[in-house]
Amino acid sequence: MNRRHLGSGEPRFDLDGTLDVLRDNLGKADAFITVAENLIEQCWDGSGDEGHDDNSVTRRRNQVAHLVESAKLAVRAAAYAGEAIASRRRGA
Repeated sequence: MNRRHLGSGEPRFDLDGTLDVLRDNLGKADAFITVAENLIEQCWDGSGDEGHDDNSVTRRRNQVAHLVESAKLAVRAAAYAGEAIASRRRGA
């Protein structure tokens, strides 16, 4: 959660900054998932394997796994930012 410090020493909720984090992480997740979908289709149906050795195929599958993990983390960060916004709006 983003907080800016005011002169009085009291932290203040930064709605604009939190919304920026939310939008940024959702954009990252969308990009990761789009690329991962294409790689999954290529890696698992074998269409992208022609002319590639087993190490190359394994490396591409690992890349897909990393993309999916990155997407999960981006979605979690966006969800956290969304919860912070919702909590703030509820006055918590």
